Amino acid sequence: MARPLQTGLTYFPLDVSIDQDDKIALIESDFGLEGFAVTIKLLMKIYAEGYMYHWGEKELKLFSRKIGVEVSLVSAIVDAGLRWGLFSQSLFDDYGILTSRGIQKRYFEAVSRRKNVSAVKEYFLLTEQDSEKYTNLSVVSLFPESLAETPLEEAPLDSAELMSTLTTQSIVKESREKDSKSSGEIEKEAPKTDDDDVTILDSYSRKIETPTHEVKRQLNDWLGVFKAPVILEAIERTQQNGKNYRYLHAILLDFKRKHVKTLADLVAYDVAFKRQKQRGTSGPVKQESLPLWTSSDHKASDEPANEATTQNIKDTLERIRSKKRE
Repeated sequence: MARPLQTGLTYFPLDVSIDQDDKIALIESDFGLEGFAVTIKLLMKIYAEGYMYHWGEKELKLFSRKIGVEVSLVSAIVDAGLRWGLFSQSLFDDYGILTSRGIQKRYFEAVSRRKNVSAVKEYFLLTEQDSEKYTNLSVVSLFPESLAETPLEEAPLDSAELMSTLTTQSIVKESREKDSKSSGEIEKEAPKTDDDDVTILDSYSRKIETPTHEVKRQLNDWLGVFKAPVILEAIERTQQNGKNYRYLHAILLDFKRKHVKTLADLVAYDVAFKRQKQRGTSGPVKQESLPLWTSSDHKASDEPANEATTQNIKDTLERIRSKKRE
């Protein structure tokens, strides 16, 4: 029987002078030999998994139990490792993983004789020069293909597109409130509710998979960033692509980078992406400055929207309502 493909390492190089490394020395200074021992155990776990290790509440508790060290102490040592640069702080913040450029260099060197090795683009810390010598290495992306290959730039919206976005936002608000307000007022952010938690988790369970405790926690955290309909839309897109939470997480991260918080922001995000895609395939897009009525101190006109804009708004609202009824 053929042996299964191996991702992790059965051993890894450990320099005899590792305790002279400033990052290790700082951890040992804070926590003594126990800090050094836990750090080596962490490296063993990372290399056993590959070049990185997902680190959350579940992993923390299981790791602490296995090595017989208090959860609070292990957590403090990991925090110190992030603070002193033993692990990448940015990758931990964005993806919840423990890794570093040094860890990755040692890993990919160790597996250089394997036939095929893959790495996740968003986790990858090696330079192009470093990675060129690994001919067996293929890099794949967590992000949706369109977002991974063509980073979204700020695309100017023409007046019709922006009017559609702004009007949609005001009508969505109006459908939620019976007492209408003037179109010049700023919409207040709706507080997160328990109903939002239930709706998000129910949608995730039905459309993607049964959420783990860690996924539940992260989805709850995302509700502090986005309104529930935005997360529901991200779940819908994840389902359409047959993906799991990592894909959803990548979408929400991109929304966060582009300051998408409401459905109105999402409409503008999609329009901007569509226009950039058109620019990439059919030449430069006509540049237009924003009209005066987009200014915060400009009073909206009472004139009704044209037929095309009205229909666009109705279609968008119907799509939103149908999702909430699910």
